[in-house]
Amino acid sequence: MPTRRQFLKTTVMAGASIALFKGFEERAWAFSQSPLLRKFISPLPGLGSGIPIANASSVTRYGIASDLYHLAAVQYQQRMHPDLPGPTKLWGYMDQTTGNAAYLGPIIVAQQGRPVILQLQNNLPNKHPLPIDATLMGADMGAAANRITVHLHGGLTPWTSDGGPFTWFTPNATGPGNGASNAAAGVDFLNKVAGAIGKAEYYYPNNQSARLAWYHDHAVGITRLNAYAGLASGYLVNDPVVTSLTNPTSGPAIVPPLQYTIPLILQDKVFKVAADQWGNPGDLWYPYLYEVDNPGPTGRWDIGAPSDGFPNLGAPPVPSCVPEFFADTPVINGEAYPYVEVEPRRYLFLLLNGSQARFYNLNLFFESMMNAKEPDFSKPGPAFIQIATEGGLLPAPVVLNAPPTLMRYASDDSVDPDGPKDLLLAPAERAYVIIDFSGCQPGDRLILYNDAPAPFPGGDTRNDYYTGDPDQTSTGGAATTSLGKGPNTRTLLQFRVSRLSGAPDPLNFTTTLNALVSGLPAAYAASQYPALSTRGLKPHAKTLNEDFDSYGRLIQRVGTGKKLYGDSFGRNYMDAPTEVVNNGEIQVWDIYNTTGDTHPMHFHLVNVQVVGRDAFTTVGDHASSSDSVFAPPDPNEMGWKETVRMNPGTVTRVIMKFALPDVPFHVPASPRFTGIANANEYVWHCHILEHEEHDMMRPLIVKG
Repeated sequence: MPTRRQFLKTTVMAGASIALFKGFEERAWAFSQSPLLRKFISPLPGLGSGIPIANASSVTRYGIASDLYHLAAVQYQQRMHPDLPGPTKLWGYMDQTTGNAAYLGPIIVAQQGRPVILQLQNNLPNKHPLPIDATLMGADMGAAANRITVHLHGGLTPWTSDGGPFTWFTPNATGPGNGASNAAAGVDFLNKVAGAIGKAEYYYPNNQSARLAWYHDHAVGITRLNAYAGLASGYLVNDPVVTSLTNPTSGPAIVPPLQYTIPLILQDKVFKVAADQWGNPGDLWYPYLYEVDNPGPTGRWDIGAPSDGFPNLGAPPVPSCVPEFFADTPVINGEAYPYVEVEPRRYLFLLLNGSQARFYNLNLFFESMMNAKEPDFSKPGPAFIQIATEGGLLPAPVVLNAPPTLMRYASDDSVDPDGPKDLLLAPAERAYVIIDFSGCQPGDRLILYNDAPAPFPGGDTRNDYYTGDPDQTSTGGAATTSLGKGPNTRTLLQFRVSRLSGAPDPLNFTTTLNALVSGLPAAYAASQYPALSTRGLKPHAKTLNEDFDSYGRLIQRVGTGKKLYGDSFGRNYMDAPTEVVNNGEIQVWDIYNTTGDTHPMHFHLVNVQVVGRDAFTTVGDHASSSDSVFAPPDPNEMGWKETVRMNPGTVTRVIMKFALPDVPFHVPASPRFTGIANANEYVWHCHILEHEEHDMMRPLIVKG
């Protein structure tokens, strides 16, 4: 039988050419579908109005004025759309000063240079709301289903506060070992709170520029489940440079101020229509069957003989992990298909792709006069001005969506993943975007539209829902999606233009862009690290690989340019570390993507600069290539990044400096790497969460 999944795979040894295996798409109904939900009937939850802001107490710790937060991980319920058959059971973070839990809350607002101390109490029940695959690393230790840790994604933190996969703790953790199963793994509870049970403390120095970071769970074996269940929230760092742009001492604000700032956290979910052993109608659904493509035309994923290094353990178990998960319902700020009212003025949107695996290629169109709640592709909306990424300000503004460039949804790799396609966000990428609605009239409505294929860039039409799409049900005979309703993964959010209140905005699109062109370079220089030079540095070859595990399932792995196993460059997370560096060292990495997916690779501890990208035919063939061989990064990648898209058949060159944070206390070495002196244990991994968990993550050890 032909295989569904397309992927690139090296065939023999280092230096071997790449072979492309292609199959064809076959229609099959989705593994589960959400109820039919009306679009754009609920308002968007906002910052402080739906998404709570965490309360801090001012303390002096280590002689430094700091903000102390008391949070708890709890189970609660929240209705995520009025048409759902019931409230949704969620795991999330609760501010213990209020006792109220809300999805994506509480957001922490931090100040550059002022440390945050986060104390987190684990109050989760023993039963997980989602199916756990006990064959995955970490989950196979018989560990509790309610173990957690916190990673500040985008934070420059000591490794003991980084929330690495093996720093998890349970509600009954009292000291070193986190209980018998974690003690067996040789992990100490390094950030415990003295005298407390089931509580950990995290120290965040906040010595970085203004940016939208986020904190989310990172426990080994269940990261993808904990994050999908709701253990994720925003972490906003402010600094004087960005403050001067939004609240200048004289003249108009170049960047819209706080009252016109709106976060947009983009996710996708599936909601149950019937009860099962993990929940009730309205609860979150997560796949637990590995749908085999061969034999049979309905399966989603390839199955194969285990790759070298994996014993053959038979058929996939139940529950089983899956290669990636694309849900059918967009959820923005915790509400499915919301709308938001805007005035005819400029707004600053803080965007975060918080999905498991879905990419978003964002466009803006006026709503159709003929078909309500659908876009009119002949009437593009206002342009976007991007001014920042997850690494902070850009050195220059980037204009997108002018006009929109719709991607073709294709199964033959015809979508070009290179270059900005309006605003393209991979999982974990963020963007600060200014949109000027002053050219709109009260009563106008616009649609935020996504047309990125899933998986990106090749796509599988079974992951794409839109009005009038082909039937994806088991019975056949009718389109799945009707006008004004979901499932629909293309129409995300409706903007409703209201009447202007107060004075008109002093700047419009043109004057804003001119002010940014003249002012943003200086702001970038004032807030960011000096640029790094690749001169004299030999690149280190890294690889992204796809193989078959012990159950014949697709498995994604990170590797080097040398093979540890016979048929792949890929290495398991638990293999000996290959990324071992000295504190203060600068390195250049050439990362070769031998798979058919674009992988958003996330680097803990460090921000990187993207030098460029180039096609390759053999792993390692760019070892002596100068930077001029590489196509430069996209204009909105010119600043600093910590999540970088690695495209299929492409080598991506990045440069980074491994600088441990300066903290006012002794940081112990990792007990997991006793053979490496002064080992500070971080990781780097793909932020497609199903990839990260199985097993596309490797240790990153900084000696210092």
